[in-house]
Amino acid sequence: MDNKINMKEKRLIAKSIFMTHVCRIGIIRTAFGGGLMYVSILEFIFLHLTTIVVLYNWILAPALKLKRYKIRNFIVLDRNRIDRMRMFDQINCLFCGYANGTAHLWNIQLDELASASAKKGNIFAKFIGILYSMLLAVFLICNFIFSKLLFLVISAFLGLHWAKTSEIRNKLNEENYAGNYPFLFKKLIRFAKIYAKSLATNLEQIESAWCPLTHMKREEASYPEHHKNFYQWDKLDDVIEVLAKEGTVSERKPKY
Repeated sequence: MDNKINMKEKRLIAKSIFMTHVCRIGIIRTAFGGGLMYVSILEFIFLHLTTIVVLYNWILAPALKLKRYKIRNFIVLDRNRIDRMRMFDQINCLFCGYANGTAHLWNIQLDELASASAKKGNIFAKFIGILYSMLLAVFLICNFIFSKLLFLVISAFLGLHWAKTSEIRNKLNEENYAGNYPFLFKKLIRFAKIYAKSLATNLEQIESAWCPLTHMKREEASYPEHHKNFYQWDKLDDVIEVLAKEGTVSERKPKY
């Protein structure tokens, strides 16, 4: 009998991930910190279309004979099908799936690009790729600044940790990241990697706090490394309990 009562109480707890954060840190911090995440949706659409589709898939992959990746194996949108999850939480999880999948794929594409060489491939296509990359870099710089400022505000509300760009840059220099390329193109690739890695690091904290449930398994899909900390998609009750106590499943707990 006691077990039945406990299970019933447990189901009642799992009302909403959003409300769990409200109970933990208050409505103002939760609403503003969580709501501001959606300001970045245009950033991810821009990155998706310009860097992932046009630059990599249409220009660099054929020009440098790079490996192609299926976007649907990285941007997985299925958490809205989780049983008993409230509609607002489903929307949040769809956003996390899109944002984190985009960042994850971009990082993998950059690693593939960095490990290749500019010496092979079509010369004309490489020229177009470099020209497009230089034009795109202007917009990426603006996006990077916007992304940093936005996360600064979000982290102020939610107590999140900054991704340290200096550490990322130093590590790339030590690894001689994209070292096979000419100086200018190498610098462009490294800048893009700093942006992509910073973005993924920041998004890890958001997803780990707002939708730390695995996707429904698909063999060919690729997920970010931090998903190893997530609960199975049918363990919503367990997630609610952890979020109520710690606020996240990330190894980096909120600062306040």
